[in-house]
Amino acid sequence: MKTLIKNMISFNFILCVFIIYSLAFSDNLYSRNQKANKLYKNKKYEEALKEYDNLCIEYPSEPKLKINKGSALYKLEDYQKAEESYNSAKEIKDKNILSNLYYNLANSQFMQGEKLSSQDINLAMEKYKSAQENYIKALDLKPYDKDAKYNLELTLKKIKLMEQQKKNQEQNQQKKDNKENKQDKNQNNQSQNQKDNKNNQKQDNQQQQQQNKENKDKQQSQQSQQEQKEQDMKKEAAAKLIEQYADDDKELKKNAEQKKGIGLPQKQEKDW
Repeated sequence: MKTLIKNMISFNFILCVFIIYSLAFSDNLYSRNQKANKLYKNKKYEEALKEYDNLCIEYPSEPKLKINKGSALYKLEDYQKAEESYNSAKEIKDKNILSNLYYNLANSQFMQGEKLSSQDINLAMEKYKSAQENYIKALDLKPYDKDAKYNLELTLKKIKLMEQQKKNQEQNQQKKDNKENKQDKNQNNQSQNQKDNKNNQKQDNQQQQQQNKENKDKQQSQQSQQEQKEQDMKKEAAAKLIEQYADDDKELKKNAEQKKGIGLPQKQEKDW
C-alpha cells in the first residue's frame, strides 16, 4: 500500500523553468520564478505558493506559472484548488508540458477520490473517472510515461472497487428496506390483530352485558311471577278464610237463633 501511495504522490513534476526570450519575458519574471522554484524544491510550499500567486496576478497570460502554482497547492494537499489551477493552464501548446499537466491534474483528482471514498462513493467515482480520462490524455501525448501507466492501472482498480462497494451498499440497503418493510408489515398486522382482539373483546363484553341483562330481566320476571303467584295464593287463602269465617258467623247466628226459639230460661229481675 505504501508503494502505491508513493507512486501516486511522487509524480514527475517538471517545474517550468523558463527559457528567457528578450521579447517574451523580463529578467524580473525569470528571477522571481527561479526563486519560487527554489522554495518549492526546499519543501517551503506555502512560501512558494505566495510567489507563484503573485506572479500569476502580474503575468496572467503565462500558463506555466499556473502549473507551478497547482504543484504547490498539491503539495499542500489542497487538491481541489490544485485541480482548478491545472485546468486554467490547458491552453499551453508544448506537448511535453501539456502531458505533465494532464498527469498532475489526474493525480489531483485521484487524491480527491481517495478523500471522498469513505464519505460519498458516487462523488469518489466521479473523481476517479476524471483521473482516468486525464491519465489517458497524458499517455496520448507521452506513451512511454511509466508513471502515468501505473497510475492509470491503479485508478481502474479503484473504480472497480468503488463499483463493487456501491453494489454492496445497494444490496445492503435493499435488504435493510425489505427488513424494515417486513417489520412494518408485522407491526401493522400485530396492530390490526390487537385492534381486532380489542373489538372482539368489546363485542364479547357487550354480548356478556346483554346476556347478563337478559338473565337479570328473566330473573326479575321470574321473581315477579313468583311474587305475584304468592300474592295470588295469599289472596286466595285470605278469601277462603274470609269465606270460612263468614260461614262460621252464619252458623253461630243460626245456632243462637235456634236456642232462643226453644224457651231457654231468662233471668227476670224485680223492679224495686
